[in-house]
This record gives sequence, structure tokens and C-alpha cells, in this order.
Amino acid sequence: SKGTLYIEPGVTVFGRDGSDFLIVNRGSQLFALGTVDAPITFTSLQGLEGNGAKGDWGGIILSGRAPINSCNGGGTPGQADCQNVVEGTSGSNFGGNAPEDNSGELKYVRALYGGYAIGSGNELQSLTLAGVGSGTKIEYFQSYASKDDGIEIFGGTVNLKHIVILDHDDDGLDTDMGWQ
Repeated sequence: SKGTLYIEPGVTVFGRDGSDFLIVNRGSQLFALGTVDAPITFTSLQGLEGNGAKGDWGGIILSGRAPINSCNGGGTPGQADCQNVVEGTSGSNFGGNAPEDNSGELKYVRALYGGYAIGSGNELQSLTLAGVGSGTKIEYFQSYASKDDGIEIFGGTVNLKHIVILDHDDDGLDTDMGWQ
């Protein structure tokens, strides 16, 4: 079902282990609106305690209905019947035909010690944007110490502004499935 999650400035959200992640499914929205003086931090329990390390928790996943070019099980790229499954999940779908889809807004957000390898080619990143549309706003985002990619974008039309990606094990910014 559709839902909206609002996170206040200065809040810290944490995961206990690598398999913990926050996912916003298609049709739902996340509004994490920090400020310069009170950013929102996503981290691990170990990070809260001062001993964070890469891969301590999974990361943030936003899923949308924007076009992708790789359909799982059929469908036509860029159409509503074209969808795929988000890496690292057990069946959360993304993709469609809504380039202006809105999955919310992330502003002044930090993701620390994320990324988790579930298996070869099946990883979580600090931030995964899967079929996310241009109605979504992501500004002043920092990824730090990801076990995999800092940010991975699977298709969609989302725009990013003022992004910092530091100390990742794989790609800083990875794009797949026809991101525009």
C-alpha cells in the first residue's frame, strides 16, 4: 500500500546489520529533509557507537515507476509492463512509464557505512535509485564508506545535485538500465 515517511532535521536512523535496509516501494515516498546545521544521518548501530565500518548495514532504496530499459519476464522497455526487481530485495519491483514519478525528497542527508553483498552481482549500496522519476529531488547527499557503490541508479530520470561520494569499495556512481 502507498505510504509517506517524513524524517525531521537532525534525526539519525540506524540499521543493526548488513541485511537491514530502508526501502521505499513504488507509489510511496520518503521525505528526509535535513538542513545545513541539522542533517539527517543514516548509519549503522556500530557507527552510532563510533566504530562504523563498510557493510555494517544495507542502505537506502527508492523504487519508482519511471522508465527502465531492462524488463524482467517480458514487457516493453519504457512501458508500464516493463519492470525489474531491486537488487538485494526479495521481490520489490521498479520501473514503468512515468518519467516524472515522485518518490519524495532527500536533502542534507548522509548515508554512512552502508552497502552489503548478498551474493555476486546482488548488492545493496548506500543509496539505490531504481526507476526513480524526475519528480524526486535529491540534493546535498553524502555517501561515506560503502561496501559496494556509493550510489547506483537503475533506469529512471532522477536528477542529483550537490552529491559527495567518499571511500567506497566499488563504483562511486554506477548507472544501469538506461538512466536518463
